Amino acid sequence: MEIVPDCEFEFPAEVEGFKEEIREFSPCGCLVVVVGVRPDGNFTYATYFWDTTDHEYSGSAWAPCGGGGIFSNMDSAMNEARKSLAARSEHGEI
Repeated sequence: MEIVPDCEFEFPAEVEGFKEEIREFSPCGCLVVVVGVRPDGNFTYATYFWDTTDHEYSGSAWAPCGGGGIFSNMDSAMNEARKSLAARSEHGEI
């Protein structure tokens, strides 16, 4: 049975501490990485997955599942974000 998100992902910039620049979803649509710029001018990323386990308490089914790092340019951050997305998608870590 395929699990398909039934609501749009809203990036919590205030919580993550960076401004979204690029967003990319896994082929199944259950994982998303967001790459962006931090207030200090460096770049980073965050990964989220669709998880309805705590939906009734949190009000959202998109849960953080890793990411981060500090990169001096967008290309490096995006490269690492795509690696994270691919690794989680291939190994079923959702």
